[in-house]
Amino acid sequence: MTLMIKIGLAFKHLEEYKNLPYTDQKARLAARHRITGKIKSLINLRLINGDANANEVDIESLKEYIAYESNIIENYMSHREFAAVLGIKITDDSMRGLRKSMNKLGSNSPFECIELGFPINRQTHFISKSSVERFFKDYIPVEELKSRYAVYHRRFQQFSIHPLFLAKNKQFITKSEFETLVNDCASRTVIDDRELKLLSGEEDLGIKRSDYYTIEESKQILSIKSQRHFPLIVKDYNLDFKVTRNRRKYFKKEDIDRLKTLQSQLREKYISTKEAEEIATTNGLVFQSRFIKCEPIANLLRPIFDGDRGNVVMVPKEAFNNWLEKPKKSVHLVVEMESNFETFKYRLGIKEIDINKLGPFTTQTWLQYVASKLNRTKANRKTQENYINQLVYSTVDLINLVSSKKKQEIYSVSSNDVNTLFNEIAVFHSRIIYSYLKEVYYQLKSEKIESFNFNYINNPYKFDQESRDKSIYEYEEYKNIYNYTKDISLHKERTIKDTLQEINMGGKPKYLASSWLYVLLHLNNAWRHSDVVTFPRVNLSGTQITDLYWMLENELSDEDADYIVKQVYRTEFIISKTQVKNYFFCSEELKKPFATAIAICELRINGLFPLNKSLINFGNKDEDFSKTRRKWFFKLYEDEEFHFSSRKMNRSLLSYIYVILSKIKKGSAGLKAIQKMRGHLKQETTNIYVDIPEKELNFLTRQLFARGSFGFIYDTFLDVLQGVEIDREKRTTEIQFLTNYFGDIYKIEEIAGFLNVIQSDRKSILDRILSMGLEEALEFVNKIETHQLPSKQDNVQCMVAESGCVKKGQGISCFDCAFAIPNYYALSALGTSLQDRLNSYIDTQKPDTKEPYYEQRKKARLFYIQLDLFAQAIQRFGFDAYEFISDSREEFIMHLDEIGSLREQYQLT
Repeated sequence: MTLMIKIGLAFKHLEEYKNLPYTDQKARLAARHRITGKIKSLINLRLINGDANANEVDIESLKEYIAYESNIIENYMSHREFAAVLGIKITDDSMRGLRKSMNKLGSNSPFECIELGFPINRQTHFISKSSVERFFKDYIPVEELKSRYAVYHRRFQQFSIHPLFLAKNKQFITKSEFETLVNDCASRTVIDDRELKLLSGEEDLGIKRSDYYTIEESKQILSIKSQRHFPLIVKDYNLDFKVTRNRRKYFKKEDIDRLKTLQSQLREKYISTKEAEEIATTNGLVFQSRFIKCEPIANLLRPIFDGDRGNVVMVPKEAFNNWLEKPKKSVHLVVEMESNFETFKYRLGIKEIDINKLGPFTTQTWLQYVASKLNRTKANRKTQENYINQLVYSTVDLINLVSSKKKQEIYSVSSNDVNTLFNEIAVFHSRIIYSYLKEVYYQLKSEKIESFNFNYINNPYKFDQESRDKSIYEYEEYKNIYNYTKDISLHKERTIKDTLQEINMGGKPKYLASSWLYVLLHLNNAWRHSDVVTFPRVNLSGTQITDLYWMLENELSDEDADYIVKQVYRTEFIISKTQVKNYFFCSEELKKPFATAIAICELRINGLFPLNKSLINFGNKDEDFSKTRRKWFFKLYEDEEFHFSSRKMNRSLLSYIYVILSKIKKGSAGLKAIQKMRGHLKQETTNIYVDIPEKELNFLTRQLFARGSFGFIYDTFLDVLQGVEIDREKRTTEIQFLTNYFGDIYKIEEIAGFLNVIQSDRKSILDRILSMGLEEALEFVNKIETHQLPSKQDNVQCMVAESGCVKKGQGISCFDCAFAIPNYYALSALGTSLQDRLNSYIDTQKPDTKEPYYEQRKKARLFYIQLDLFAQAIQRFGFDAYEFISDSREEFIMHLDEIGSLREQYQLT
């Protein structure tokens, strides 16, 4: 039986629905999007019945597939999981080798394998868990045989034993074959009489059996559990051994006892990285082996550190303890208290700074000053951390300033004392103390306490500081960087291979994934370094991407690139320095390179640091795009002397914007655009001359100005420029968008009565646009594209902005005004407002409502005005617009159906 339902409702029938995080709206939407995306992928792969375009799925076939998938997950393991069970180090080559070995087994394979034509949990090759269990019951590693007996390859040939080969040092024989070889060893005598006497207890040479350990005894003494460790130790320490007539190996007790003593000594001196990380965590710190000088792990310690898989170094206890003590003496401790001021006082204690070395008045006023500054700051967390540290250091400077005075009070020092101090300390500390002195000076005057003359103190804000480089990249250089960075064929393969190597611990990483994304972001966005390196993670579940191996073999589709980039567009960004809203932009030309770099970074972070919230990770303390990182990323760049700078690229973009807008006689708009991109403005940016060829202006405009405007005005301009014939009457009254996107509900025609004000304004707008010549229309569209038409609301421009708001003082939102030109970034606010209005309007429909008639009618009108605008957004961006409201599309239309007849309710004629 076929039961077709909307995909947006299908998730309610699945187990995943029970785990959706309803408390977090964004998480709820992401989870629901992940599930619906998965259903669409299954339909496209023809694994379940449905129509992805119509957003419909056969619920029974979906349930059947979910049951099939659950069976695979429960009863099978992937090749990667099997490799981990075998103890194989997972690399690109090792996985290919294992898969090749499994295929060679053919019909003689002891494993039950399946290969799917579609991925489950990003894997396509599976082995039944029951066959793996049987295998380990029936087979014994050849390594185990050789560790106990001196068995040579010719013995295998003699008995026609062909070990089952899975990987290097991973060969297996059956139990019966194992017993055959053991019995053979016991039956043969391969040593002479003198050696036989020695090992049977006779003392011809002064040596007896009691002087030797068996392999099992040796391994037990050295705490060895894994088969792979003992052969390494034997080789490292060149251990001699004897072989009995039954081919058993024996080692001298004095050698093994000596190794045990050495092992204990090493254990006293070294700990594993895992132990170091755990100790650091309990002390509120984060430890990585690169923080101190570590040594390659001694094979003798590997058995002790066996629980720390992947451990390649051992951490010297003394060096680690010294590192652990440093934060207790350093202001950079990561511990934070309940408030910034409490953290400040805590760090004074950690630094053993005695605030009581200041006199009572100075102590009180200094702490009041510090508390006031910290309470008022709105900077990001990292900046606040740094500011607290600077205040701690400034406290030391202040103590040094008053220490020579008998009363140790700030009013006892002279202006010369202060100026002398300013010559000896950092400029930033001078400015902190100068601001404090300015405040306390007027307090002293009001209390008539004799003190220093503030007017004689040098102003450190006027001190000359080392000037930063103010240069920019010439336009041709920008174009070269742009072409180099967007080249997927140049970067994708080497970036993925570097990432796989890092994940599989196959060598030192070059951090190419983070570097690629870092530079790409700079090509369209004038973001500070601190904002770039906190770029958020994305969800890949709605794409075809399975893993890095898949990406190595496949190019991203346009749909997958759109899916990834639109997630980023929906993310809210905050400028770290100013804490104001930031805006992300990706030009059409960079969409696919950008999405590819994001996907690689997401897979990398998920594999290495799954709890990280950001995608970019350079493996150093400040996430610095260091000289080494730059060198590796730009290794193939044509100019070997080129140096990439975040500040220089940002200055370049801001200068390009100013030049572009100046060329169209809108210099003031250029300043405003720069302010919006950076949250502040430095005048020197506009004083830089950069030559941009006229023929390149269109290209550069596409890279630096976000498109995505929509609505009646924008669409009409495009139709005019494209020569589309326009019917004035139909254009101003049409409401087909509502019919197209919200269903053929009986009240569509009734809605027109609520939009009469909008339609009247649209008529005057249409008259104005049609009266323009082609050149004037082009100029106006250019103003829209370059954001030169401000409004009262973010991400909305106003057609009449230059002459002033025509709705001023009427309390009307830009979303309710016909002269508004919103863009993609406005969808978040529009979606929230529309959902709120729908919920409020539905509440007025309840029988027990006591809301006045005129209020109900007003809510209806405001709701339908925004519904009309939302329909135009769907026309422009597709059903992705529904991501900005809490209801699914099906739920939204269902709620619309709950609304009664407008004609009956409000006497519409």
